[in-house]
Amino acid sequence: MARLADLGYRLPFHRRDVGEGMENACAWCAHADPGQTLLEGSGMKAEETTLRKLIGGEQQFVVPLYQRTYSWGFRHLDTLWNDVVDQERALADGRPKSHFLGSVVLAPGPALSPSLSQWVVVDGQQRLTTLMIALCAIRDHQAAEDPLHIERINELHLINKFKRGNMRYRLLPTQVDRSAMIACIEGDHDGQTSGAIGDAYRFFRARLIDIDAPADPHDVSRIEEVVLDHLALVQIVVEKGDNAFRIFESLNNTGLPLSPVDLIRNYVFMCLPTRGEEVYRKYWYPFQERLRSEHGTKALETLMYQVLVLDRGEEATYADAYLGHQEILREASSDEAEVEAYVAELARRARHLEVILSPTKEAHEPTRDHLAFLNEWRATTAYPAIMRLLELREDGVPSDEVAQALSYIESFFVRRMIAGVTTKNLNRIFQRLTGRLTDDTVAETVRIELSPERLYWPTDEELRDAIRTNAFYWRGQAIQRKLVLRRLADTFDRGEPVLLTSKKITIEHVMPQHLTDAWRAELAADGEDPARTHRELVHTLGNLTLTAYNSELGDMAYRDKRDRLSQTGIAMTHAIVQQPRWRRTEILARADDLASRALAIWPGPDEQSRGTSPRRDWTLLHDAMAAIPSGTWTTYTELAQVAGSAPMPVAVHVSTTPLPNAHRVLTNDGTPPEEITRPDEANTRTAREVLTEEGIDFDEQGHADLNKRVNAVELADLLDLPDVAEFSTSELQDVDPASLTEHQHRFHRQLAERGGPDISRAVSDVIGWWTKLAGTFWYGTSATGRCTPYLKHDGTDYWMLNIYPEVTEVPFRSLKRRTPFDDPQMRGELRRRLNQAPQIEIPEAKLDLFPSFPNSLLTDPAVLDVVISTLHWFIDRVQRQELA
Repeated sequence: MARLADLGYRLPFHRRDVGEGMENACAWCAHADPGQTLLEGSGMKAEETTLRKLIGGEQQFVVPLYQRTYSWGFRHLDTLWNDVVDQERALADGRPKSHFLGSVVLAPGPALSPSLSQWVVVDGQQRLTTLMIALCAIRDHQAAEDPLHIERINELHLINKFKRGNMRYRLLPTQVDRSAMIACIEGDHDGQTSGAIGDAYRFFRARLIDIDAPADPHDVSRIEEVVLDHLALVQIVVEKGDNAFRIFESLNNTGLPLSPVDLIRNYVFMCLPTRGEEVYRKYWYPFQERLRSEHGTKALETLMYQVLVLDRGEEATYADAYLGHQEILREASSDEAEVEAYVAELARRARHLEVILSPTKEAHEPTRDHLAFLNEWRATTAYPAIMRLLELREDGVPSDEVAQALSYIESFFVRRMIAGVTTKNLNRIFQRLTGRLTDDTVAETVRIELSPERLYWPTDEELRDAIRTNAFYWRGQAIQRKLVLRRLADTFDRGEPVLLTSKKITIEHVMPQHLTDAWRAELAADGEDPARTHRELVHTLGNLTLTAYNSELGDMAYRDKRDRLSQTGIAMTHAIVQQPRWRRTEILARADDLASRALAIWPGPDEQSRGTSPRRDWTLLHDAMAAIPSGTWTTYTELAQVAGSAPMPVAVHVSTTPLPNAHRVLTNDGTPPEEITRPDEANTRTAREVLTEEGIDFDEQGHADLNKRVNAVELADLLDLPDVAEFSTSELQDVDPASLTEHQHRFHRQLAERGGPDISRAVSDVIGWWTKLAGTFWYGTSATGRCTPYLKHDGTDYWMLNIYPEVTEVPFRSLKRRTPFDDPQMRGELRRRLNQAPQIEIPEAKLDLFPSFPNSLLTDPAVLDVVISTLHWFIDRVQRQELA
């Protein structure tokens, strides 16, 4: 058995195998996977290609039986689509580039003949199938305007026109997926286009509709060009006679799949024909083995990505790590000394990553303490900045300066978590920060760069308020909540030593989560409403502590719980039992004490650097409206982008709040509002009358002059927002608050009032996805608004969520009366899927009830992704069932 690991860095051998020329040698080396075993004597030919080249001409790609069925879901499709859109935008800007998508391993098929090239897809069937489905969706989208696109795309890319039977199709999936794929290719979407293939087709159709702007007739054609010509693939062909199944096993079942690290390593040593063995022994092998043995293969991938960020800044992406390193090496490939220097720098940075992943290796105690905290916090987005700090320290920056900088990074994470700020865009924040760290004043640089208000590092006042009022128990991840409490616990006079890192130490609600009669009496003693006190304070930081007795304490009355807690050695908890009672006054007093301790632990932002930028309330929206110049107008969509929210909550907020310039906010076609809420109630002129006086013309249909519209980029510029270039001109949505029913209006108004911009946007994302998937809603008639997305199947209504202004409810009790969810296992599967989201923890005991989770969780992209994918699954389960 020949092992590619034996070839590792013997690049002259590789070059002879694939012929002369740097690119061919590169393609071979990039896909030789050290550690994988192939059949002795097997040959593999590799070359870089595109989808157009790969599938062109009369040929067929057959997915063999031993392959798994097509299984790409929303997460994979969304990632691919975002990459395609990035490439399309680059193409539109006249700077086309390629995106490396991966490899496709092919073996000659049994029907290989001079008239037809048939190939068995040994590896890469998921990406190949996805791209073919995307072509079907592009074909059908374009055919709505010109049916000739059907014949064009079919004959060029999807079918073999003069073949019959299964030979007609250029891609033939496994038997399980075959009928769905054929239906997709033949355009029979009302027939058998179901399952994962059907979901993928509908995903691309929906995204094409979203991106197809009337003002740009070429955007979809550019998407087609990107799919066919700008997604780089590596085609690897094994020789006829090799056992394709054995090769498939080698590639997929040995636990050593092709990875970016393998690609980078082999490219590196292709560029070192004479120095390869020495460089491998001296630099590469030592750091590779240390990282792999202590932290697994993912640590090597993390290293490659972090190094790319350090070298390329905000342009770096995890998916393009290989291409990024390839570009770096191309600049140095003509000089082996430069390539060796590159590998030596990799080894140096690997040491820095080791310290981050294993903080006990750090000698400086303050630095070690912050690294340990950030490591346990899983602050991976900050790794590039931390690696830069360690690099600068090695170059002479004092350790105390680095430790102070790390304290600001820790505070940035903690304060944002306590305040409930979304984790979105942290990657970009720290990528940008990394590029600013250049000298020995790194601590002040970190503080200033993280302080602008648009980055939402809470001030002392905002942190105090969040600690008093926010439901801390639902913030962040479980380990992060414990870390915050452990840091706070360390500020108390310890007494006897307690190992707070023990798994036996858990978070305890002093006032329990379940309001018992004893606790009702306790809370009512001061004349307070017990239910309100419980609802407002039970999950706040003031009511939480650490204990090893959580399971024993349960819903005990305070008198009994106090006696039990008095036995603890945790000083933070012991301080609670000094209180003779535990009511609103005591909880808020403890919250204030913890806030003072938190301010001492976690320093706040430099408030002089904050400027005027987005806030988590509607202030920025109000500022944007005030900035709309006379003689111009804008839309709810443009305002929503600047405010960081969604158009509908913005529209409802504007239509119900007395704000300046409300008459200058129109629908996307330029129709002014019929009624506006005015700061000056004595002014009774219509919006159109005022706009006309300000110099805006209207056409015969009553639409304002489009040339006078102010877009999001211009609004951001008027507000002097930092990084105005990050704003994009919005795809206008048809939003008109006057078209809403009373109940729709109530829901969106309460959502805006109680959730603010971030939560409003996240909830609107869920509603928007359901609009694309099923498109039907109920809006509740009670005083508290409710939005219920539902679908009808065989005369029965089904709904998975009830969305309220503050929480989202899962109506298991209602589902229990509907097939197939009358089966407890099906409700359990729904629970399991939702519980995959960070912080959603629906207990099994509530499978017959109405559990809920805060809408604030939806601001986490990982949570939103799980909820959306579960909605897809829910629709599929409803539509596939056979009702009696």
